[in-house]
Amino acid sequence: MTSISGSRRLHCLIYCSRRKINSAHLDHEISEVVRSSIRNNREAAITGLLLVHEGWFLQALEGPYEPVINTYNRFLSDPRHEANRVLSAAPAERRSFGDWNMCARRIGPADDTILDALQCRRTFAPATFSAASALRLLKAVRGIQARTEVSALS
Repeated sequence: MTSISGSRRLHCLIYCSRRKINSAHLDHEISEVVRSSIRNNREAAITGLLLVHEGWFLQALEGPYEPVINTYNRFLSDPRHEANRVLSAAPAERRSFGDWNMCARRIGPADDTILDALQCRRTFAPATFSAASALRLLKAVRGIQARTEVSALS
């Protein structure tokens, strides 16, 4: 992948993939991925959000260019995923997901209004999303996640 921004500038990469292998232990696997990602991303100054729905993964990674690309390249070599597609890769003015070195959320039935607003409830196919709609969905989920965390603390 060619350099889009200098190594010191903030970079945001949004990509999606499809789970290749069905797993009865998906929640446990995602928890393990998030735990190791938090540790690795903290060292690399990467923040982001992972969204999981109907076998799809939609993720934003943000941080210095080289660590973001290295993290994405590690993901590409994961045999559990297919249909990998970069939806957006560009310099960013500021972090959109700076509260988390990594956060994961599954969309559940209570989140149908998000999917309705993005007109993708019937067919959730992130590979067809524009960069703007993918970012809009991730930011909507960020808002829900932030409210959920505040409620849990109350």
